[in-house]
This record gives sequence, structure tokens and C-alpha cells, in this order.
Amino acid sequence: MKIIVTRDSVTAGDDVAAPHRRAFEFTDGTSLLDALAAISRSNYLANISGGRATWSAVSGVPLAVIAQEWDCPQNLLQGTEESIDIRNAIIHIHFNYHVQINPDAVFEVLRGLRLKAY
Repeated sequence: MKIIVTRDSVTAGDDVAAPHRRAFEFTDGTSLLDALAAISRSNYLANISGGRATWSAVSGVPLAVIAQEWDCPQNLLQGTEESIDIRNAIIHIHFNYHVQINPDAVFEVLRGLRLKAY
């Protein structure tokens, strides 16, 4: 499984490399949540002093919230993975930086998003 990721910048100096595009490869059968956990452990997502950076992973739909102070990503994907941004058999994921907003609050807001009309 190949995943191409991009992420927001966290500081003005970090903007030089924006959008921080990087490719990750995982064995077939790796769950998306396990892949996100591996990406978060890889130091791809910038950590900040104070240890409270909050990120959301999105790919056409919200996938997970990742917090510097959490051990693992919290899953937001509801249902099947059919809505995920897949192009040429490659999953595309973007990480939004939510500064030091409480990750539980970010999770609750994203979990409650309605992405389609009734």
C-alpha cells in the first residue's frame, strides 16, 4: 500500500518545504489506522515544544486525530474506505495542524461533521 502525504506548516521557517510531500509504503493488508500510527511515529509530523501539537488526517473525509500527547491516532473514519482519496492506486492524505487546541475538542468537532446533505 502506497500513501502520499502532505501537511500544514507549523512555523514560518517550516514553510520553506511546504507542502511537505512524502511517500510511505506499507505491506498489503496494513490497516489505515496502523499506517497513520506509523506515520505519526516517523517524525514526519512536527512536534512542538510543550508537547501539545494536534493534527487531523483527512483524505476526502476525516480519518483520524493525532495528538503529540496521545500514544496512537483516534479513528474518525466511519463506514467503508470508499470515500478516501485514492488516485492511481495511491492513497492521498493531508494532515491539518490545529496548533495546541485540545485534541479531544478537535476529535468531537470532526466526528460530528456532516459531509453530505440529507
